[in-house]
Amino acid sequence: MFKLNLKIAWRNLWKNKFYASINITGLAIGLTAFVLLLLYVNYEESYDTWSPELKNVYQVREFHSYSAPDNKQYWQTSNESRIAALLNQNIPQITAVTKVENDWYQNYALTVKDRKSVMIKGIRNADSAFFKVMPYSFLKGNEATALSKPNSIVLKKDLALKLFGTEDIIGKTISIVRWEGDDITDFTVTGIVTEPNTPQSVSFSGIIHTGEFDKHNQNPTMHKYVEIYARLLRNADLNQLNANVQKVYINNLKTTFTNSQSSYADYLKSGNVPNCKLLPIDEAHQNPPFVAGWIKKIKPVSLIVTFLLLISIINFINLATAQSFQRAKEVGVKKVLGSSKGLLVRQFLMETGLQSLFALLICGVLIELFLPAFNQQLGLNISFWSNHKLFFILLQLFGLFLIITLLAGFYPAKVLSNYKPATVLKGTFSNSNKGLVLRNSLIVLQFVISVTLIIAIGAMQTQVNFMNQKDLGFDKSRVINISANYDEKIANDIRKVSGVQYVGATTQVIGNAFAYADKINFQGKKLNLNMVTVTMEAFPALGIKPLQGRLFSPLYKQDTVNTVVLNESAAKQLGGVVVGKQFRSYENVFQIIGVIKDYHAESFDKSIIPTIYKVTYLGGMSANGNLLVRFNSSHYQAIIGKIEGVWKKYYPNYPMNYQSLNDAFIHSLEDNSRFMNMIVIFSVISVSLSLSGLFALSTFVAKRRTKEVAVRKVLGASNMQIVNLLNKSFLHLVIAANLISWPIAYILIKKWLDGFAYRIDMPVLPFIIATITSLIIAVLTVSIQARKAAIANPVKALKYE
Repeated sequence: MFKLNLKIAWRNLWKNKFYASINITGLAIGLTAFVLLLLYVNYEESYDTWSPELKNVYQVREFHSYSAPDNKQYWQTSNESRIAALLNQNIPQITAVTKVENDWYQNYALTVKDRKSVMIKGIRNADSAFFKVMPYSFLKGNEATALSKPNSIVLKKDLALKLFGTEDIIGKTISIVRWEGDDITDFTVTGIVTEPNTPQSVSFSGIIHTGEFDKHNQNPTMHKYVEIYARLLRNADLNQLNANVQKVYINNLKTTFTNSQSSYADYLKSGNVPNCKLLPIDEAHQNPPFVAGWIKKIKPVSLIVTFLLLISIINFINLATAQSFQRAKEVGVKKVLGSSKGLLVRQFLMETGLQSLFALLICGVLIELFLPAFNQQLGLNISFWSNHKLFFILLQLFGLFLIITLLAGFYPAKVLSNYKPATVLKGTFSNSNKGLVLRNSLIVLQFVISVTLIIAIGAMQTQVNFMNQKDLGFDKSRVINISANYDEKIANDIRKVSGVQYVGATTQVIGNAFAYADKINFQGKKLNLNMVTVTMEAFPALGIKPLQGRLFSPLYKQDTVNTVVLNESAAKQLGGVVVGKQFRSYENVFQIIGVIKDYHAESFDKSIIPTIYKVTYLGGMSANGNLLVRFNSSHYQAIIGKIEGVWKKYYPNYPMNYQSLNDAFIHSLEDNSRFMNMIVIFSVISVSLSLSGLFALSTFVAKRRTKEVAVRKVLGASNMQIVNLLNKSFLHLVIAANLISWPIAYILIKKWLDGFAYRIDMPVLPFIIATITSLIIAVLTVSIQARKAAIANPVKALKYE
């Protein structure tokens, strides 16, 4: 029976090649999008699952505002280094704690004897307990002693092969320059570890041990922020543990106010909420500080991909039910000959399963074709056939195959198997409208999805155009940002290079912004405002002009002592007209000399915060990390080469790293650009699938109504009247879909726009364009088939009547 059903299924597919190809292609495209999403979800969920021992490893999170982009408190991965010793001494369930340098994504210059220096990212400093907490597998060396001595380094296998070309390197020396101006430090290779088969939250190319993290900071006024990880005993109660961590943390925090001018009560009154907790390391990646986690980001894409698959299934159901009257006599004869209802259902489900299987095979080919582009778009390295979770993915695909077969095949199978033999074999069934309501409902649903996506594309493009054209508050053209702290000697030599207009530095510029809040007292009001350290030429280098007063100038010696410039937001918070007024920050008194326009140092999802700019290092950060160079020409590549020559004189062992502010701005929009591209691609596919389904269905309806059209033509109907007749049945469905999609699109777009601090008002034009576009496309699609029916010779349709 199975063989017979398979043969019947194959013959029916071959007989209806056109409709089967539309079904299979649609399902294959929908499946491809869904499988790519599955691969992405599996990749993200696989973070920190590369060793069973990681179940006992936890990341320490402290709730604070240090380095936060808006000076608000967040659960941060960067913690005060003293917390490590505090937890190790007071939480008995902890067996080991390690401190790791924050990943600044900085390039370090590594040199092996008789070889040229190479710039490597991911070299991170850690204390001697790192491999006691992190269960990496050693190819060479011993995890217990690898970091026991200062100036030792453990490499990942790939980096070891890149530097030495072999794994036999224990005891060999690597010379490292970590920052510009640093002396060369020799590190001894003490181990090589394998690259885990899943991604890691604590990513690195090499771990160095300088010894500085082994010492505990005893000065309460000095702060060192690092990442902290702890290994716990098995089966520790996390809720009870975090309650103890919180208690220990707060008790310790209270002691820091003993010899301070302010009290712990003042700390709480200023809005601070002290907190500290342990987070399982496999949850760290999905809960990043400052930004939304991958689960939140993937939700809209998941919705679209699900819609794609749904549209494919809708096409299948629509065509299957529309074709059902052609199979009616077959069903009638089989029932008369004794076929049971269950047997017929299994036969039709097998036909659906065969199409799903073909779609799955095509999907496998499409994945191989599109996976490289998908990886490039998202900056990932996902594989399919060599995936370590391949068996699990194949199980998911098998489950998906069963679900699609049941969803797409069960209703048509049920409809077909319910036909009454007497009605069918008398020949009265072909005029039945069975399934019409369902088909119409599914067409409406298809177009609701498609129109909503078209509106979303229009609204998102309008927001992207707004962001691209928005006044940033500074001139990003002809400026590069060199990753370096300001040094007057090298700055003066760079100024001497022909074509250089200004050389300045700041702690806050797009691409590398550091927020540091400080307390001020202005006319009796106590406020926390963002403090930014700049040099004299920072504002001219950024093309910033004063709105009130003046900017910093070497003509005024006072500017290097106690003058400040405010942005508009800070000026408004202090009363508006503030030039000439003073405020106090701790024991220092500052005078306001100017106000500048708010300028963007972060992406558009973050508001510009009230900021004070100062040249003096009193009461703030001295390191800036952004050396800005403005050129007097847009053709400045040759000038950069001359600047690199100056750089080499000062830092011969450390290559110059730089980025144009134009590139930094584009990079700040990358997340939204990626999201926009994915929406556009999936929307185009969605609309195409909807139209292919509509085209196939209109073809079938036109064929089914051939005799009706012939009779109307004989009675005098014109070709245009016939086309309008066939169009009308679909046009009102598309109009209904538009009316339903408008409120849905409005809600979704509003929610997306609310994620931006600077955004457009809800645009009306995308709604109008989407409606007109959907109507035109639907009319054209149906009219192609309607015209064929209209110009057909009625004699051919009626000659046997």
